Amino acid sequence: MLVCALPSSAQWRRAALFGADVRALIIDPSNPDTLYLGTSGGEVYVSHDGAKSWASPRNGVPFPGYVVDSLVLDRSGRLWAASWGLWGGGVIAVSDDGGVTWTRRDAGLHDFSVRAIAVSPHDANFLIAGGLTGVYRSTDGGETWEKISDQQNIESVAIDPRTNERLYVGTWRQGYRTDDGGTTWKLINDGMVLDTDMFAITFDQQNPDDMWVATCGWVYNTKNRGDHWIRYRDGFDNRRVQDVKISPCDPDTLFAGTVGGLYRSDDAGKNWFRISSEDLVINTIALDAQRPQRIVLGVEGDGIYVSDDAGKTFTRSCDGLRNLTVTSIAADPAATKHVYAAVAFGGVSSGIYESADAGLTWKKISATPLPSVLSLTMNDDPQVKFVAGTEKGFFWSGDGSAWTQAAPAYFPIRVDKVIRFNRDRFFAATSEGVFTSRDSGRNWYRLADLDVRAVDLGIGSLGENKALFALTANGLLVFDGARWSVIEDAPAKGRTIAVRNINGSQFVFVAGAQGVHAGRVDIDRKWHEAEAPDAQFASVFSASRSDDDVVFLTSREQRDVLVSAGSAGEWSAIPLPSRTAEVSSVAVDPFDAHRVYVGTVREGLFVFEGVAQRYETKSAEGAASVSTGGGYWRQ
Repeated sequence: MLVCALPSSAQWRRAALFGADVRALIIDPSNPDTLYLGTSGGEVYVSHDGAKSWASPRNGVPFPGYVVDSLVLDRSGRLWAASWGLWGGGVIAVSDDGGVTWTRRDAGLHDFSVRAIAVSPHDANFLIAGGLTGVYRSTDGGETWEKISDQQNIESVAIDPRTNERLYVGTWRQGYRTDDGGTTWKLINDGMVLDTDMFAITFDQQNPDDMWVATCGWVYNTKNRGDHWIRYRDGFDNRRVQDVKISPCDPDTLFAGTVGGLYRSDDAGKNWFRISSEDLVINTIALDAQRPQRIVLGVEGDGIYVSDDAGKTFTRSCDGLRNLTVTSIAADPAATKHVYAAVAFGGVSSGIYESADAGLTWKKISATPLPSVLSLTMNDDPQVKFVAGTEKGFFWSGDGSAWTQAAPAYFPIRVDKVIRFNRDRFFAATSEGVFTSRDSGRNWYRLADLDVRAVDLGIGSLGENKALFALTANGLLVFDGARWSVIEDAPAKGRTIAVRNINGSQFVFVAGAQGVHAGRVDIDRKWHEAEAPDAQFASVFSASRSDDDVVFLTSREQRDVLVSAGSAGEWSAIPLPSRTAEVSSVAVDPFDAHRVYVGTVREGLFVFEGVAQRYETKSAEGAASVSTGGGYWRQ
C-alpha cells in the first residue's frame, strides 16, 4: 500500500526553545564577531554579533545523521566541516558562502569515520583529516586524498604553522609526529601515561615548538615538538580535559575546558582554578585577540556560554540554536494554551519547560535537578500535578518546580513511559517491567510480577473489560486485571504502541524499525492483522481530544505525520516542518483540536495549527488524493 497526499499550503515555525549539543566552535579570524558552531545533530550555525544570537545559514540540517566534530576556515575564507556518521562513515565538505551551501570533498572516503580536520595556514588546498582508520592528506582542496598513516582512532590533528611537512596526530593512546609529510612517523609519548587520549592540540603561535594538549588525564605541555611532555594537574577537580587554549594576549594564561567546568591558569599551567559552573561539560573554547575579554564556550547539550569580562561571569547565549531533544509534551487540560515540555540530554538546560501562550514563549520551571525526563504526564490532583518517568526512576511534583523522587528509589530504573488511568492509578513501562501506582505516582510497584523490559504501554479493552497492553522484550502482552498474557500472532518487535477505537472496533498499532502493524485482539488473546500504512523506522503516539481518540504515525522515511482520527478510520496528514525531523512526542491541545505540539530528537519543538490533509491509499500506479484544508506551523 502506498500513502500519498496533495501538497499543503502549510507553513511552520519552531517553538522558541533554545539549546544545542555543541561539538565544534570557531571564530572567523577576519571578523571576531563572526562565529561558527557544529552540533551532534548535523547542524552548522553562524553568529554575526559576537555569539549573542545564532542562525542556520541554510535554514536546515546540512548533515543529517552525522556529528559535526570539526570546523575550520581556510585562508581564502572557505568553511570546512568534518562529520562522522551515527551509523558509520563520514563527510568532509566545504562551503564557499558561509554554510549556505555545501560541496562534498571526500571522494573515496565515504566509509571513513572522520573525527578531525586541519587546513594549512599558508595553503588553502592543503588539508589533513584523521579518523578511526588512519590519516589522509589532500593537496588539491579535497578533490583527492592520499592515506599517509595507518594509525587507528585519531581524535585530533594539527599542522605546524611553519611547514606542511610537520604534522601531528593525537590518538586514543598518545600522539605521533611526522617531519617529512607523512613518510615516517614518530611516537611522541615521553612523559605521558600510556592510555593518554589526546582530544585537542594547541600551538603557541609565537613558538609552535611549544604545544599543549587536552587529554583524558589533565593537560600536557611540550617545549620541543613533543619529544618530552610535562603533565599539569594541580587545581583540577577532575581529570578529563576536552580542550585547552592559550590566551592570545598572554602566553602564560591558559584555559582548559573539562567535563566539570572551565579552568584557568595564570602561571603557564602550574596551577589551575575553576572559573565557571562545574555543571558545564565543555567541549570547545574560542578566543580572539581582537576581543581580549571575551571567552566563548561550546557546551555539551547546553549550547553556548559567553564571558565578556575574562571569565568573571558567564551568560548562556543560545538564541536561535534549536538542537534540543524534546522527549515528552503534556498539554494542560485545565488551563487554556498551557503546555509543558521535557527537554532531555541537554546538560544544564534539561528539565521541564512551560508555555502559557500555546508555545510562543517558554520558561524553565523545574528547579530540582532531574535525570533526563523520558515521559511527562499531568494529573488533576492538586498535590501531584505532574508525574515524570526518567532515566533514573519516578518523580512527582505539585507545581513543576520542586520534585520528589518516588519509591522505589533504592535502585536505578529507566522509565520509558508513564500513562494515567485515573487520578490515583498510573502505569509505567520500565527497564524492570511494568510498574503501577495507586497513589497518584508517589509510590510504585511491579504489576503482577512482570519483570521483563517494557518500552511502551496503551490502555484499551479485552472484551467488555478494560485492559493494559504492553510492548515488552517478550513481545506484545495484555493485562486483564489479574494476569499477563502473550497475544498470539502479534508483532514480535516494536518500540511504540497506540490503541484507538475505529467505527466500534478496537485497533492496536505497533511500530518500530520493521514498520507499522495494526490489528484487533480478540477475547482469546489472538491478533488479527489489519491494514496499516507502509512506513519503516516508525513510531505511533496516542492522544485524546474532546470528542475522539487520535493516533499519530511518523517515520524517518516519510515527510508527514499521519493522523488517524474520526469514526471512519481514514488517515490524514500533517506535513512535517523539517525534512530531517525524527518525532519523539505528540500532544493535542485539549482546548483546540486543530493545534498539535510535536517534539523531536535534536530539532526542538514545533506547533501546528490548522487542518490536516486528507490521505488516500493508492497503488504504485498512482491515484489522486483530496485536500481538506491547510494550516501553519507557529513559533
